[in-house]
Amino acid sequence: MTGVMIYQRAQRDFDLDLSARGHHVVYRANESNRCPGCGRAQWYIGRMTAECGFCGTAVALAEAKWSGAGGPAGPNPVAERLKRNAEERSAAMDEEARWAERRSHERIKAAGRTLQLLIDGSPHAFAIHNISAGGLMGADPVGLVPSSTVQVRFEGGILVPAVVRWTEGALTGLAFSSPVLLDLPRPD
Repeated sequence: MTGVMIYQRAQRDFDLDLSARGHHVVYRANESNRCPGCGRAQWYIGRMTAECGFCGTAVALAEAKWSGAGGPAGPNPVAERLKRNAEERSAAMDEEARWAERRSHERIKAAGRTLQLLIDGSPHAFAIHNISAGGLMGADPVGLVPSSTVQVRFEGGILVPAVVRWTEGALTGLAFSSPVLLDLPRPD
């Protein structure tokens, strides 16, 4: 037996390190995808690639994970990043919706104006910063806690029930139990 050589097949791993490749075109689910060949947006979607319905250009799916034959697919960093980005966008949109909801009434600057705040029947001076039909913001006189109920006494003696919505440092935000009709000065 002369000159017999034994070769061993090397383990080939198809895992892609996409961050090391630079720019490449991929098909992203839940987004508008234009074909790099013809510019159209009709796709046939497979397990690993998407093919343009007009010119046949094939691009990889961004969410696809390539792994060795028969081996278990490990974590997909691209899919995880896409999922994390989608969750962050969703959270940001929810926060914007909550912020817009909080600002349903026009705010009026009221620096230098002081009202009385009745906490358990005891009056306290309450220097307000701004006011609207839905509530007001001012300097916290005694360390209020969110969800506690108070009454606001306006200059004319009118008592309006309110709930403490938030406190932040020396400031607190109160929401009136029902919207208040404000008498605004007319612009000259």
